[in-house]
Amino acid sequence: MLKLLYKPYFGRIKVIYTDPPYNTGNDFVYPDNYAKPLDTYLQLSGQIDAEGNFQTSNPETSGRYHSAWLSMMYPRLFLARQLLTEDGIIFVSIDDREVYNLRLLMNEIFGEENCLQQLVWQRHAGGGNDARHFATDHEYLLVYAKNLNAIDRLRRPLTDKEKAGYTEKDEHYATRGPYKTSIFLAMRPDNPAPGLRYEIACPDGTKVLNEWKQKESRFLQAKSEDRIVFKQNRKGEWRVEYKLYLNEAMRVPRSLLSKVEQNSKGRAQLRELFNRDGIFSNPKPVGLIKHLLQFSTSRNSIVLDFFAGSCTTAQAVLALNREDSGRRQFIMVQLPEQTPEKSAAREAGFETIAEIGKERIRRVCESMPALAGGDCGFRVFTLTESHFCQEERLPAEDLQTYIAQLESTVDPLREGWREVDVLYEVALKEGYPLDSTIEKVAGLEMNTVFCITAELGQDARLQSAPTADRRRMFYLCLDAELLAEDVARLGLSKESVFICRDVALTDTLAANLALQCCLKTL
Repeated sequence: MLKLLYKPYFGRIKVIYTDPPYNTGNDFVYPDNYAKPLDTYLQLSGQIDAEGNFQTSNPETSGRYHSAWLSMMYPRLFLARQLLTEDGIIFVSIDDREVYNLRLLMNEIFGEENCLQQLVWQRHAGGGNDARHFATDHEYLLVYAKNLNAIDRLRRPLTDKEKAGYTEKDEHYATRGPYKTSIFLAMRPDNPAPGLRYEIACPDGTKVLNEWKQKESRFLQAKSEDRIVFKQNRKGEWRVEYKLYLNEAMRVPRSLLSKVEQNSKGRAQLRELFNRDGIFSNPKPVGLIKHLLQFSTSRNSIVLDFFAGSCTTAQAVLALNREDSGRRQFIMVQLPEQTPEKSAAREAGFETIAEIGKERIRRVCESMPALAGGDCGFRVFTLTESHFCQEERLPAEDLQTYIAQLESTVDPLREGWREVDVLYEVALKEGYPLDSTIEKVAGLEMNTVFCITAELGQDARLQSAPTADRRRMFYLCLDAELLAEDVARLGLSKESVFICRDVALTDTLAANLALQCCLKTL
């Protein structure tokens, strides 16, 4: 699926969050075989024989234990990097078993210099008394930038608890909001930095010499903007503080995620949506992913998760859009992995994990009123065989068979092709995103012609282009015969792209269209 996203989303994804199957020594289901992915992987890794019998009771002892998992991850991460915007960021959840190997792999793909942080997430607290050595309370998130030099300072908004501390008001309240004060002394006086030690003149003319938080030039600027407060204690000693205004306040994200939602919250959120427990094993909490998106996305970003699972990432995107009126989009990719027999998911009617994710997004959307200026809709695509015939390369001595094959496949569309499937397949091949608008052209006599339009206003590659240049479109006709009068009604120009089946063109019409527009044939 990532290969299909390559052309339309190259350099357009702002954030990738992904939670790959952890290498626990048990079965994971993500090799590149869609027929029997689990059996194929187990056979390749030597864990079962051709009859499906396990070869070993402890797969971790196999020499392929790490390499098979990393071989599964490598092509996905390699493609993921190319999908990111220049200032894009990727978060990968992982546990202790593979964090070291995964970090080496990501160093190779993204560059060690682009490693932003290895976050530690406290996934639960308490319990674990049956552990033999240590109770494991944490997991990791590896955070890499596509290009460190293109990343701006990362800042997250304040929580409601943090906002409660801003209670004081001054003459700037209308624009800056309420404020609170903080001590201007240096945070680490035992480790002084150059330029931070100087005298500050107090209101009574006395001066205070100390190690301060900022250089003198920054202090003087803050003072001129009425951001400095002098307070005097009972002994007459002056205390220098500076104002922090709510409307300007942001926080630096921390590497230790101990105050975000824990794993139990993720299970509770899914239970609340589906009115039953155990639908999906260990879903990540919405609050964790929303926290990451708060400091890594803008309000118009595209977010990708290619190990989507129960689609927690989609819910986090929708929840964050609800909070800040954003228009972030999400792309969730999930194999149709079978849910376990006699599981809560099966009892609820979900045969695959992908079905759980789709239903979760539906239920979240139903629980949210329509956003201002938008809605809560989404599209579902199923990966199938191409609707175009795939040519087989035959030996040179079988030339006659090859010629006969070519003659029999003048029309490249496979038997039984569906219009909607071909429309999206052609759009993807032309580099158009999945949310492109597909509309029938009105006023034609015989032919059905579709206009496919993509609004690329948020594409970083087009930010400097005029507004009109951020809208791309092409025409597509899948009819077996073209009426020249209908084609003329389209008003095609040199900039127009018109795509049709080769069998629909006469020599005359093909020659005229080639001179009139950019003509492409299927």
